[in-house]
Amino acid sequence: MDVKRQELIDGLNEDLAHELGAIHQYIYNASTVSGLARLTLKDFFLTEAQDEMLHAQYLAEKIATLGGDPILTAPPVQITHDVKGMLQITLQAEVDTIARYIKRMEQAEALQEIELKLKLEDMIANETNHKEEIERLLEDPRL
Repeated sequence: MDVKRQELIDGLNEDLAHELGAIHQYIYNASTVSGLARLTLKDFFLTEAQDEMLHAQYLAEKIATLGGDPILTAPPVQITHDVKGMLQITLQAEVDTIARYIKRMEQAEALQEIELKLKLEDMIANETNHKEEIERLLEDPRL
């Protein structure tokens, strides 16, 4: 297999691991968020987990299509019971994901994997929306 294609597959597996980690983090957050924030953040976290599940499924299938094996391991959940901490952890994960997807988009374009490039653009837009929503939530002075 071409070295550049293998680098793309390896990168997509890294992205897949982080998407799986995000799913776990969001489920953890949804199940442990407490206080008045629970009324809105539980559903917010569960909706985000569903979005990340779609990303993970796409990545796993694309890895297989490109000739790789999807690796279904995830980084550990960061444990916190502090609402602001949950949002900060989530925000950093979104920022990191956007940076990885930009790199992956460049790799896909270099290999003329146009469908992957376009899908990554959509995923970047989705993750950017997540990031912006979390930034707005963090503006709440009660946190």
